[in-house]
Amino acid sequence: MKFNIFPPEALKSIEPKFHVEPRAIAKTIERELHKKPLAGLFTLDGSARELPVSLLDIAQGLLVMKPLIKPEGGLTGLVGGQRLVVLCGDTGKMQFLANNLKLTEDGNLTCPLPADLILIQRRKEFRTLGPGDEDLSFVLCLGAGQELLTKVIDISDHGMLLDIRLGATEVEVGRYWHSGYFERLKSRSTTIDLVIKNVRPGAAMDRIRAGCELYEPNRMVLKEFESTRSAIENARVQGRLNRWYLGASWHE
Repeated sequence: MKFNIFPPEALKSIEPKFHVEPRAIAKTIERELHKKPLAGLFTLDGSARELPVSLLDIAQGLLVMKPLIKPEGGLTGLVGGQRLVVLCGDTGKMQFLANNLKLTEDGNLTCPLPADLILIQRRKEFRTLGPGDEDLSFVLCLGAGQELLTKVIDISDHGMLLDIRLGATEVEVGRYWHSGYFERLKSRSTTIDLVIKNVRPGAAMDRIRAGCELYEPNRMVLKEFESTRSAIENARVQGRLNRWYLGASWHE
């Protein structure tokens, strides 16, 4: 089963406007509960794999969550501890700290309602790290039959960060790249147009990175782009990142 879970945002990068007023925290969470939404429980230091849960109810001031898989070592290791809860719903990305987790007799987890709730309403910026797959490239079409293979560092619903060999092509803010595509072995996506929004040094001296957004994407582009991002994220959550491509709609 696929679990489409998003990683938490770094607290330092969260703008003050995304903090929900304390008096509105309970109502904000309640609005999502009728859908039994999927969320992820993340350790504060990233030392353990995230746990997918379904948010069920608020009962006697406690948020009730149903674990969807059994983590290594069981659920008892979570009791009394803290986790970051991350939920992506129709209103945006919700994040809060779950304190004093408890395990109920029926196998659910509970925690007090949070004192601080973050609701981030900028969906296009949710980023997923690339899969680290040497067979995956994003191919830039440079004209006159020339193509350039680049690596995907991270990807969101509407853009990605590409790693490029320095000097292989002009990389500058505002430049358009037309008719590029994802490629893995013999499979390739539909053609995708990009515009460069930012440029930064690469991890090595001979590399450069370009932050790109989709340029005037049609429905097919949006579908395949989101399919690629969610396939990578789902595979990472399920511990099968080396087979991420099985969830991409364009991969044969």
